[in-house]
Amino acid sequence: MTAVTGSSSEKPSLHRAWAIAASLFLGLPALATFAGEAVALPPPKSLKPARAPSLARSCTITPAELEPLFASKAVPQQKQEDEDSDENSDDDEDEDDDTIPGLILPGSATCLSVSGTVSAGLQNDSIRASRSVSLPQSSLTTFPTSANIRIATSHDLASGLRVGSAFSFTMQDPVDDVAGLTLDEATVLVGPWTFGLDTSRFSFWTGDEFIFSTRVPSRTVGLLAVELPLTESWVATLAMEDPALGTTSSLPVAAGRVPDGVARLVYQSGAWTLHGALALRDIPGRHSRLGRAGILGVTYEAEMLGRPGSLTAQIAGAVDAAPYIGSQLDAAVVRTVLLGSDPTRGFSTAFVMHREWTDEIATNFYVSRYQLSVPLIDQAKGKISIDRAAANLVWTPVEGLKAGIEASIAHARLSLTGRQIAAGLAGRLISTQVFIERAF
Repeated sequence: MTAVTGSSSEKPSLHRAWAIAASLFLGLPALATFAGEAVALPPPKSLKPARAPSLARSCTITPAELEPLFASKAVPQQKQEDEDSDENSDDDEDEDDDTIPGLILPGSATCLSVSGTVSAGLQNDSIRASRSVSLPQSSLTTFPTSANIRIATSHDLASGLRVGSAFSFTMQDPVDDVAGLTLDEATVLVGPWTFGLDTSRFSFWTGDEFIFSTRVPSRTVGLLAVELPLTESWVATLAMEDPALGTTSSLPVAAGRVPDGVARLVYQSGAWTLHGALALRDIPGRHSRLGRAGILGVTYEAEMLGRPGSLTAQIAGAVDAAPYIGSQLDAAVVRTVLLGSDPTRGFSTAFVMHREWTDEIATNFYVSRYQLSVPLIDQAKGKISIDRAAANLVWTPVEGLKAGIEASIAHARLSLTGRQIAAGLAGRLISTQVFIERAF
């Protein structure tokens, strides 16, 4: 036999090199063996897992919870029991929850909510003018439509301070001097402070139970307000308001040297809600005057014959502060015949009843009285009075959708010598509406 010499040690090294190259090419984690010798390769570097796509998350915008200035010193156990009972009542009464659903967009910590309502209907108005206006009885049928869009944001800072904003506008068919597009709200909220354009803090009952609230723009004022919780039940609000800045101000008003001042106190506990407010406004002119107004309102929620219901009553009075009394419909009539500098003295009242007959069917009823005296120069005292009554039947088959029928009657008497009164303002107006409304 001939022994192999010289190149025997080089061949295994050459074969190991080819084995390593083959394993790398084939993607094997280890291994080539030659002549009983295993060759281990270093493990490949691990790849980072792909990042999951960022999606929008749901959120809710809730009223800011401010610490009361005079918090009650309740026993911890009793306080915990009260909180548990409040949570249970909140679960049972979702319709009374003020939370607004929204979305947190990717890459942001701000909750964004877009909501609104769209309504349409058939309305018939029967007008009988007073004797002072030469207009025969007439009937008019219209098809009113309207849409309201509201965009709200909320962001909680690391310090606990809440910052938010709200923007709302209404689109509807133009009626008389009311534009088809009106701005209802444009506010910035920083903790307890509110800046911008919003509903007057003086107001209490707004008529949301009736479809006319979608036909007449709400009152808006330029606003700077701060909300001060006094206890768990009492909340005070101080505001500076300018009705002249409102896009849908109730009455023509003369711009004062300073904004109007409004102080409000609200009590909410159990079935009771009490609302009291005072307003002062500056009236410039050769003889400057100080206008003042006050309002007292109450709502009591209780069962009526075994079903949920509520009663609401309010009374407001004003001296040289007519924009602060009356409903939106009353203001729409008065603003056509009254000047911002006219001296006025009057009051308004309203009584409202709501009852749910079943889970889907509810009724609402209200009566109101508006009376204003206008002592014009060089003539006898003028007078404006408006009596109203309305009732509706509302069917809500699913949440966010309602339909119904509403009937109302109004009787207006306007006695202002030297002022032009448009046809149809003074007299009797009977309206009947069939409507459908969708909220989203």
